[in-house]
Amino acid sequence: MVQDWYRDGIPVWWDESDRVAFDAKARTSKSRAAIERAQESDGKKKSKQYGKYYTAEPRIMDDGEMPTRDEWLDEQMAKRGAPQKKVQRQEPSFLQGKK
Repeated sequence: MVQDWYRDGIPVWWDESDRVAFDAKARTSKSRAAIERAQESDGKKKSKQYGKYYTAEPRIMDDGEMPTRDEWLDEQMAKRGAPQKKVQRQEPSFLQGKK
């Protein structure tokens, strides 16, 4: 049901509003890059494995915890040069991932 309210991660009420405009910005996806490299490598092999596909599995590089949404938002603010202030954000009430 939640997917019905979002299109490419954007709330549908923003996406279809006449008052909202969007600018395209390039970003690099490390997960897509890993998949594309693996697919390219497989394409060079003589023997094909039909039905084989790749998924991106995250791994932490510094033996710590996975980054939180708040940490990511703070990093984005820092990249834009905005003053950092701690804003209380309420985490979503649903969980994603393994049960």
